[in-house]
Amino acid sequence: MKGLFHMSNEKEPLLDIEEYVKQMNILNQEYLKKYPPNPPNNVCYHALLSGIMIENSFKPKVHDYTNLFKTEYEKIYVWTHTKDSYSALVSEVSNDVKSLPFWKTVGHILHLTQYYYDAFEISHDFEIKYNWIYYFDHNKLFEEIELMDESMFTKMDLKSGVIIKATKLEAMAPLIELLLRDDLCYTALDQLLSSFQLHYCCLICELGLSPIMKHESHEPELWEHSYFISKMEAAIIQACRCVEGILGEPPNRDKKYSLMKHKERWKERLDINPDDIYEKAGVTYLDFYYKLFFDLRNPSAHSYGNIHFDLERKKTIEAQCFAALILRAYITKHMKSHEEASRLLHFNQDLLAKVSEDMSTKITK
Repeated sequence: MKGLFHMSNEKEPLLDIEEYVKQMNILNQEYLKKYPPNPPNNVCYHALLSGIMIENSFKPKVHDYTNLFKTEYEKIYVWTHTKDSYSALVSEVSNDVKSLPFWKTVGHILHLTQYYYDAFEISHDFEIKYNWIYYFDHNKLFEEIELMDESMFTKMDLKSGVIIKATKLEAMAPLIELLLRDDLCYTALDQLLSSFQLHYCCLICELGLSPIMKHESHEPELWEHSYFISKMEAAIIQACRCVEGILGEPPNRDKKYSLMKHKERWKERLDINPDDIYEKAGVTYLDFYYKLFFDLRNPSAHSYGNIHFDLERKKTIEAQCFAALILRAYITKHMKSHEEASRLLHFNQDLLAKVSEDMSTKITK
């Protein structure tokens, strides 16, 4: 009998490296054929939108899969995947998005829309991600779905996020439709959100929209100033970019014809008279735009290595509030009615009629 440490004189067969590599390549090709890595494609065109969940007061059953609304390239469904758990949004994505120069995802549009209607309150990190599913079948258990990203953290993220009623999504239909239709609005809102993420201030308090000042702003303390400067500079630049996209660059004030044409653009795009007073700064809207562009943005964008030590938080907030008012005026002027926007997005009125506005629950039927 051979001992535990018996040394055999027989030679072990050498591993054929070339054959091994060949077999591995075959297995890899078979895997990629079954799970192609470039969604959307014929076997992976469903994405569960994490970061947002739908409450269940419309009394869904487990495995219900109900259309909510649709756009040109995406169909959005409410999927109730687990007993007594909030429902999920699933997007069925057309392969045609691959031929677009830029795909405005419904997920990012909902992200922008939610922040706009919340007055850019950056109290939580609200982000909607596309989690691609291979061979999606709404009758499967949640644990059975085959995700492109199978990491443990991804599975955990799929059941967390902002809880919202389907009716609230439909209430935001005018802005959703506008962002899909209007690249200028989409870009401007994206830039302004970036500004508030870089430097937060409470729009409701700063614009006097509440009788109670809950979030009073203050200048950075001596030891905080160095931390705030670069963030305030970047926030000003993004706020200015938001306005510039809507109104264009302010012209030379000495050229009367150019100035007249610029004012006409204001009146075409906004219901704001450029000669009215921007109360936050105590000057006309037009005068503040010149100040924003030349006195605030230029030093922030072109430091030449100098420390912008004289930049005040007050100036940053004035820039952000100004951009918010300009954007709001543009959106208000160009949005369609709620009824028209809801119709264009094909919101499922039967589903919406079942939603209870008096309660919120994760209990399934």
